Amino acid sequence: MIERAFLHLLRSRGQLVCAGVGRPEATLNFNHNALMLSGRTLRGTIEGDADPRSFVPRMLDWFRQGRLPLHRLVKTYPFDSINEAVADMEAGRVIKPVLVFDPFEG
Repeated sequence: MIERAFLHLLRSRGQLVCAGVGRPEATLNFNHNALMLSGRTLRGTIEGDADPRSFVPRMLDWFRQGRLPLHRLVKTYPFDSINEAVADMEAGRVIKPVLVFDPFEG
């Protein structure tokens, strides 16, 4: 699928950025000439290529200004609600479910 996107959806000099981790045995196969003659770029990224020294302070500023609505991005769940957390994530009701462990329960 990435090969098809890379060669057919990108225009000349377009760039495809791969994010996330694939299976260790996964490979990519594409036509070398299609890459070279079109100027397309295929590259990977680590953590969105953000520099934590500058990006974290910027995010803190956004949060202080009310421009980073963490309350809409993160939802906490008690550990025994793990199935609800997964279902909410899969349904798109929450972006970042966080399981909370209470060491004093049980």
